[in-house]
Amino acid sequence: MAKKRLRAIMFGPPGSGKGTQGQLLADRFDVPHVSTGELFRAEIAGKSAQGKMLKKYVEAGALVPDELTNAVVTNQLKRMDLRKGFVLDGYPRNVEQATHLNRVVKINIAVQLRVADVEAVRRLVGRVQCVDCEQVYHKTDSPPIKPGMCALCGGNLIKRNDDTKNLIRKRLETFHFMTEPLVSYYRQKGVLLTINGEQAIPYVFEEIMKKTAKLGFKS
Repeated sequence: MAKKRLRAIMFGPPGSGKGTQGQLLADRFDVPHVSTGELFRAEIAGKSAQGKMLKKYVEAGALVPDELTNAVVTNQLKRMDLRKGFVLDGYPRNVEQATHLNRVVKINIAVQLRVADVEAVRRLVGRVQCVDCEQVYHKTDSPPIKPGMCALCGGNLIKRNDDTKNLIRKRLETFHFMTEPLVSYYRQKGVLLTINGEQAIPYVFEEIMKKTAKLGFKS
């Protein structure tokens, strides 16, 4: 019997750990981890036509329109062997994008990381990130060995410009309005896994693995 291949998406509020858990899941199942943030940065760095459009929105701190986001992600998916599986992190962002994605490839796991707003704010206010390798630390939960220095590459750690309480709350409002409807969308398709994202990272991942196993996925 052929092994069931994982075609997953990760979604949750800012600070829920989508990137961390998405990479762990991709590593465990040996599939590509596709991050929209990384795709956008690559397009911008490559100065492609799409990258130039993306740059305008990113620099303005504005949401990238669905049409442009769909195009960037679809182009990446077309370069991959989708039969081998993947984990999408940060996409789809809304039901319109999910509908577009469904025409490109059928998702068989949608992981929702649930985190209360107060916890998301606490996490993001204390977050710092390496300017070189983008490794993320937290001032109290997972501090670097040396203050201000990345333990992996020695790069400087900085606080993101949008990690202020006011901007975090605005991002959370956007998430609740725009992205939470994905819960109903993927529940109706029978692929939704709701995970308690407020646990420590290993326990969040353990819960994800237990629930994916119940759906027949073996790593």
